[in-house]
Amino acid sequence: MMGLFWDAITEPALAAIKPRTIVEIGSHEGISTRSLMAFCAKHDTVLHVIDPAPDYDVSAWENEFGKRLVYHKALSLEVLPTLERFDAIFVDGDHNWYTVTRELKAIEDRSRELSQPFPLTLLHDIGWPYGRRDLYYNPSTIPAEFRHPFANRGLRPGVPGLVERGFNDHQNNAVMEKTPRNGVLTGVEDFLKETQENLRFIQVPGFHGLGIIFPEQLPTENSEFAQFLKIWDLPEPIRQFMQLVETSRVEFQANANELWMTIQQIAAQSGGRIQVQ
Repeated sequence: MMGLFWDAITEPALAAIKPRTIVEIGSHEGISTRSLMAFCAKHDTVLHVIDPAPDYDVSAWENEFGKRLVYHKALSLEVLPTLERFDAIFVDGDHNWYTVTRELKAIEDRSRELSQPFPLTLLHDIGWPYGRRDLYYNPSTIPAEFRHPFANRGLRPGVPGLVERGFNDHQNNAVMEKTPRNGVLTGVEDFLKETQENLRFIQVPGFHGLGIIFPEQLPTENSEFAQFLKIWDLPEPIRQFMQLVETSRVEFQANANELWMTIQQIAAQSGGRIQVQ
């Protein structure tokens, strides 16, 4: 899903800061990874990919991209403290408060150790459904004291609990939303309250939401990034309107998903035969 931001946001942001090293947390099927690798090939950049369970043949990709791709088949919190450099980081891994706050803190600590600025950081899923609700891909990796009650039940916009049939009903979703220490956006906000860095955070609604964190001085030091911000540091009325459009989109998606599941259930009960009159 993060690949949907590529043309409008991701590539222009990278082109503005001209990174030498990029880190991608969460690769999944590699859709965004391929776009990042194309950028790296064009700009003599190295990409570190962190994902414990990718949905593609890593060895084939390593053969294809050579030294420009450094793959880490491990958890982000294990890898981030070991990296030697990073100019931009994409956070789209485990969508929960504990992981996100620890990832951002690890980025802050490692940046300090390397005497480098906090990197340009883009985070997916700051909107519905995981902005204010935890998802645990592997609950055992989250300490019990930071793990909310969860269940393999679905999500529906406007419903604080879980539903029998809904969005991502196969995932380990927190039972309730909008509680303390719950969700990606909450994690970002809580990190920003505690950090000693001078950082700015902007939000772009759409496709489950994109957050952008960057040092306050970056637009002053980089005129190309300042031009980028003129587009995406949205005036509040425009941001609110885009959020209304996104809310309508996810409600439509939820209704479509529920209809499709109902059709499948009817088909199963009728032995796969559905008559349309």
